[in-house]
Amino acid sequence: MLDEITKTIAPHGLVISGALHPDANDISNAKTLILLSPRETFWDIFKNAPEYTDNTPNPIDRWSKRVISDIAMHLNARTQFPFGGPPYAPFLDWAKQSGRAFSSPLGMLAHDTYGMMISYRGALAFDHKIALPASPSTSPCETCAAKPCLSACPVNAITPEHGYDVATCHAHLDTPQGETCMTQACRIRTSCPVSVAVKRETAHNMLHMRAFKGET
Repeated sequence: MLDEITKTIAPHGLVISGALHPDANDISNAKTLILLSPRETFWDIFKNAPEYTDNTPNPIDRWSKRVISDIAMHLNARTQFPFGGPPYAPFLDWAKQSGRAFSSPLGMLAHDTYGMMISYRGALAFDHKIALPASPSTSPCETCAAKPCLSACPVNAITPEHGYDVATCHAHLDTPQGETCMTQACRIRTSCPVSVAVKRETAHNMLHMRAFKGET
């Protein structure tokens, strides 16, 4: 079944980034949840989609809703999305429960494959249990001696002691010095040694950063 899901989502630039068997009280009411994330082919596919050029807000979210809903219909599954709330589906909790994402020293998620560049576009909820492979049991942060994420932010907008100062982050992004963060993504996220292997186009980074600033 996982092979079928993988083959179905691959043409859409998506990959299985986590899977879990939720407990009986989970909001999804699912027996199996399959978390979906962009893969390296995502941007080339997305920029040819109508959502990319229709000048309507939240293009990636709208693309995700349309495409993942079609995938779910094909696979006889239901959908969950990390947007559209409140209330919001607990994707951070699901990611950790999948055994493939962990809390980093700064609290951001660190994924075993995508590091801090992990993002979730949606999830497929199945009413039956699907056999799942064993997941890594150790966070990549535990074997990271340098921990560059702790000193990567040029304005110290997030620290273990004080958490995340959103206002300071936003203010920096509005300056010429913040252009690197806008075009190459958050320096904390890209400093993660696992994240280094994740290559995203400038336009992809800027779309996410503009959405973070509330501009799309």
